[in-house]
Amino acid sequence: MSSGKTIRLWRILRRTTKRTVIVAVDHGRRHGPIPGIEDFRSLIEELVETGVDALMMTVPMLEKVADLVAGRVAVVARIDGTGSVRGPDETDDRLICSVERALSAGADAVSLMVYVGCEREADNLEKLSRVAEEAYWLGVPVLAEVLPRPPKLPDRYSADAVAYASRIAAELGADLVKTYLTRESFERVANSVPVPVVVLGGPRKGSLLEALEEAYRAVKEGAAGVAYGRNVFQFEKPKVAARALLYVVHEEIPPQEALKKAESEA
Repeated sequence: MSSGKTIRLWRILRRTTKRTVIVAVDHGRRHGPIPGIEDFRSLIEELVETGVDALMMTVPMLEKVADLVAGRVAVVARIDGTGSVRGPDETDDRLICSVERALSAGADAVSLMVYVGCEREADNLEKLSRVAEEAYWLGVPVLAEVLPRPPKLPDRYSADAVAYASRIAAELGADLVKTYLTRESFERVANSVPVPVVVLGGPRKGSLLEALEEAYRAVKEGAAGVAYGRNVFQFEKPKVAARALLYVVHEEIPPQEALKKAESEA
């Protein structure tokens, strides 16, 4: 790994734990103004105060909040975004930004979707490879959000499917993988993918405690942390959710205790 990639990757991962808490706020490119991200600047201002390790957002949105994040939190720039949830095919997710522009905007890493098992698999893998090539020469880490999809990988939460898709992404140049928490033990994924793997949160859980319990299980089974979005900003107090996640991921404090501790600090 180049010195540039090494320096930038360790802005996202903590040296003490080799883990990270990333809060994804890039949902607008796919979902529009869903609850929690309507007032974007206010949300970012609240999140940076919690000490989360990184935020994930599109480059145009980063440019709108650069003054809020500068010197306070690492930024992962989302550089694809044509696969909206109301569009004809969410797996047809093409680039909307170059690595060079993301770097110019101040990003510490770039991220992109990688759907494996779908009919557009080759397009997705070629996209990842081309981004990894550009990022290599610029010293920028690549986070691949790897999602198994039918028809070839219909069971998206199986350990075999997630390990299969995640390993392919690492082989093609991903420096960090974001993917599903598996139904079986996540150790199968963590032990077979030679880059840090973080778990996504998906749609908002029934309770914050449930989201924390998934994060706790993930790190106990080898995950390098979480990349949660709706399971932070769609709860009543995003600051509490973020701080509780930090306690769970970096200190392995049990979820109930972590939540109480975060609430006492609100």
